Amino acid sequence: MTKVIDCVAIGEEIMKEIVKETEELKAKGITPGIATLLVGDDFGSKMYRGQVEKFCDEAGFNYVNENPPEDASEADVIAIVEKLNADKSVSGILPLRPFPEQISDTVVINSIDVNKDIDCFHPFNMGKLALGEATFPPATPAAVIEILERYARKEENMDPKDFFEGAEIVVVGHSNIVGKPVAFLALNRNATTSVTHVFTSMKGNLAKHTAGADILIVAAGKADLIGPDLVKEGAIVIDVGINRVKVVDEKGEPVLNEKGKQKTKTVGDVSFDAVKDKTRAISPVPKGVGSVTNRMLMKNALRACKISNGLL
Repeated sequence: MTKVIDCVAIGEEIMKEIVKETEELKAKGITPGIATLLVGDDFGSKMYRGQVEKFCDEAGFNYVNENPPEDASEADVIAIVEKLNADKSVSGILPLRPFPEQISDTVVINSIDVNKDIDCFHPFNMGKLALGEATFPPATPAAVIEILERYARKEENMDPKDFFEGAEIVVVGHSNIVGKPVAFLALNRNATTSVTHVFTSMKGNLAKHTAGADILIVAAGKADLIGPDLVKEGAIVIDVGINRVKVVDEKGEPVLNEKGKQKTKTVGDVSFDAVKDKTRAISPVPKGVGSVTNRMLMKNALRACKISNGLL
């Protein structure tokens, strides 16, 4: 029988662990802290910023909100980063993108102290990840691995080391944010790891890879990309995709809301209902990987706090 992985419960479990560690640090006179850097008022970034603030409050972290105006200069933003680098109450700095066009992503990210780069944006930390020595694994890829590790222990009664070693893992999507880092994290656990992407599909080779995967991690950003024909019987499927699609009825007609506008819903990259009965386990969307992602960011901030206080 298919196991729908309860990622919300995993996220809550991790948060309890974070709160416990935070209380232990506070008993030593140390409080972790996260600073967000949002230039302007991008809606998506503001939503994410609000989530980070909420979780900081829940865990007992310090929280700093830096929100210069849309027309801030690059020099102004770098000055804010340098101030945060020097602020001992800030364990980790989270730049919220996109930045306005006058501000270079690369310049801002490269100015962040590598020991405060809690979402692994800095090339130094990405290099350590590639070498298998990650200090701060990126939050979403780390969430994928955490979900799989906890699934292995709880549902398959396996040591995660044995679960990953030699497993055929296929990643769909090769972005710098999810696809590449999660492939490194799997490879560093001695999985047999393949990365597929749009060019794999254009050559007609996607099914050749995905249909052989023991574990399929999908992060392509395309709704319903993965159907049952692309999934091996008994595979474990982790769907990282988040897509908004229009709702239609059985006849393909738009379903309207009370204001007469077409309804939308959030779906993943995997056709969940069509695929789930073919799998051993699958993560849902919504209430999937995203439920764990912010907690992994906070775990990185805890680690950063320990590093800055000589505890690691």
